[in-house]
Amino acid sequence: MRYGTDSEHLFDTDNRAWRRLGDIASEHFDAITWNRDPDGRPVMLTLADLHTGDTITLAILDSLEIRDPYTLLAVHTGGELAAHGPTGGPTTASSHAATLALDSTTLAATRPTPLHDPAATALPDTCWVDLPTDLAVALRPALDDARTAVLVLLDRTGGRLAAVGPFPTHAAADTWQPDDGPGRTADRLIVPLHPLTIQQARP
Repeated sequence: MRYGTDSEHLFDTDNRAWRRLGDIASEHFDAITWNRDPDGRPVMLTLADLHTGDTITLAILDSLEIRDPYTLLAVHTGGELAAHGPTGGPTTASSHAATLALDSTTLAATRPTPLHDPAATALPDTCWVDLPTDLAVALRPALDDARTAVLVLLDRTGGRLAAVGPFPTHAAADTWQPDDGPGRTADRLIVPLHPLTIQQARP
């Protein structure tokens, strides 16, 4: 259920991170959710350690649901490719390019790209975006230290790519395989995914 009309404090109990947190917390803690009157919106979560009784209470401020996932692919002067996101939609992804340009002296180009959910192995045509063939030839994964990753399927000859993710690790990205089609023959670049703040990712 979605609560609130204030863009600073929207919260949706169907948020996948919230639901996963609840599943994990219930396995390891005595979890108590505090709800607000009169609408029942969760506002705090208390976790009690089952062995010691130690507790911690977390305030629930807001949530973000990425319904049209995009990533901003960033190409640096040496051909290094990194990803930033996910964001809600292409416009939000594009708006982060200016921030990257201010923070980097080697940024050469950016491209907002649909981020395909790895739960589906069929890659629709809408996943693929065109890029200059001379750029496609030069691309290679950046060596940035990032916990999560995006798999970029790169058709160097055709000058196009598709992005799949996010993945929790590089190893998880390496095991993903698409159905038959151009994704099977494309080069596989596992690139670092740099997360954005909730304000930067929200449409």
